[in-house]
Amino acid sequence: MIKRVGTILLLLFANQIFAGSPNIKTLRKKATQEDAISFLCAHQIEVDTCQIELYKTVYEWMGTSYKYRSKKGSGGLDCSGFAKIIYKDVYQKELKGGSAAIFPKTFAINKNQLEVGDLVFFKIKKSRISHVGIYLGNNKFVHAAVKGGVRIDSLESPYYKKTFFKGGRL
Repeated sequence: MIKRVGTILLLLFANQIFAGSPNIKTLRKKATQEDAISFLCAHQIEVDTCQIELYKTVYEWMGTSYKYRSKKGSGGLDCSGFAKIIYKDVYQKELKGGSAAIFPKTFAINKNQLEVGDLVFFKIKKSRISHVGIYLGNNKFVHAAVKGGVRIDSLESPYYKKTFFKGGRL
């Protein structure tokens, strides 16, 4: 039942985002605190009141398409581009380079130490870090994925459980 309600809420929010949007570049819209909180509840993510700006900004980018080596306003985002935008807009911190270049600039942490806003790194291409997302709590993270664009996934899903490398804190 909870999953069904969450799915319905997600579809309603997605419909709101895409309705009348002729161009991916216009997907980002201003979100209210209530929008963000409702969205998180639909994903079973406990709200940390200190992170409302993160949640609002994430909600604004949800559904944006994936585009490799993209830049802000280019019609899509890749994983590191998304992380850079979030960290700049929310935390006023500049991240440089791709996911493999960002990781050494963080303090490495294990999965059980993750806090809301930490970066999560994955070794999808075997021996090197090739993906980054942002931890939201309750084993959920947001990222720009090749399939689905900016979306929320679980660290416990088989694919991400297998490819998870480390968390990183700035």
